[in-house]
Amino acid sequence: MQEPHQIPSKSPRLGGPFDPAAAVLYGQFIAAAYAMHDAAPNNPTPPPLNLPAGYRLAAWILMRDFIIGSTGPTFYGFVAQSEANLNQYVLAIRGTSGWVEWWDDLNAIQLQPFKDPGSGSVGAGFARIYDTLQLVTEAGAPSAAAKAAKPAAGFASQVSALVSRRASAARPRAAAPPASIAVTGHSLGAALATLYVIDNALTERIHNPSIYTFASPRVGDSTFAHAFNALGLTSWRIDNLPDIVPQVPLGFTHVDTLKQYDSLTTVWPTPSCWHALATYLSLIDLSLKPDASCQWPALAKEPGLARAAAAVSPSATTLSIPAGPVTVNITINVGVREDGASD
Repeated sequence: MQEPHQIPSKSPRLGGPFDPAAAVLYGQFIAAAYAMHDAAPNNPTPPPLNLPAGYRLAAWILMRDFIIGSTGPTFYGFVAQSEANLNQYVLAIRGTSGWVEWWDDLNAIQLQPFKDPGSGSVGAGFARIYDTLQLVTEAGAPSAAAKAAKPAAGFASQVSALVSRRASAARPRAAAPPASIAVTGHSLGAALATLYVIDNALTERIHNPSIYTFASPRVGDSTFAHAFNALGLTSWRIDNLPDIVPQVPLGFTHVDTLKQYDSLTTVWPTPSCWHALATYLSLIDLSLKPDASCQWPALAKEPGLARAAAAVSPSATTLSIPAGPVTVNITINVGVREDGASD
C-alpha cells in the first residue's frame, strides 16, 4: 500500500532551504493537473486517481485563454486538501499545453500595474488571465458563475472563501493549526501562482508556507519582484539552464529564489524537452525519467553520459518573438544527431 505523501505539518521558516523531496512532491501535483486536463480539458471528472496519496480534491481551477477574444473555460489546476490535516492545502496550476496558451505567454510582454496597490507592474497577459481564474467546487458542468468572463470575486478571495467554508464544515479541533496553502505551478502556471501568492499576501493573508515554481517566465518589473521578495516567503524558482521560457519576457525581473539545474547532457536538446515538467523532475530526483520522447537513446544502453553528450553537435536556429514595435531574436542551440537529423 502506498504511503501518503505529506507536506511537513510544521511550516518551514520564512525563507526556508530548498527541499528536493518537497519540490518533487509539488511537481507531482502539477503532473496530476496536466493529466486531468488531458483527460477532460473543460470538465475533469472526479475522483482524480493520480493525485498524490493522502490528498483529495477540494476544487478545480478554470481559466480563459485569450487570442483576440476569449476561449471557453479551460481546466488549469486544482486545490487539494490533506486527508491527515484538513487545514493543509496545495494549490497547483499547470502550464502551457497548446499553441493558444503559448500565445498567451508571448502576449504577456506588455507591462501593466497589478491589481494590488504597491505591487508594481506585471505582464498584461498574465494579469488578464489571472483575472479569469475561478474555482469550481462541484462535479459536473461549470456553473453560470464559472462561465463568466471575469468572476465576481477575485481569485485570492475565492480561495479564501473555499478554505473558510471547509473549516466551518469540519469538526472543530481544539489544537487545529491555522489553514495553510502551499503553492506550485509550471510555466504559465508558475506565473499565475506567483500572482496568487502576492495577491493573497496583500489581501486575504492565508498562510502560504512555500511556493515552488518550475520553468517560470519573468512575471513583472523590478518593483513587483521587490514587493514579492519582501514578503519573506519560502519561495523557490526552479530553472533548467537551457530552457527558453525562464528567459522571457526580456526587460522583466525574476522573483527570488533561483534553484538552477542543467539538462544539456540528459535530454534531447529541443525547446520542448528542456521545458517539460518531467525533465525538471528528473533533474531534481535522478530516479525519475524524462518523457520517453526526450530521453537519449544512449542513456538506455549505457550508464554514463559521455557518449550521449558526444553524439550531439550544436547548430543554431533563431526564434523571433514580437515585443511591441521591436523584434527580439533569441538563438536556440538545437542538437544534431549522428545521422545528421536535427530536432
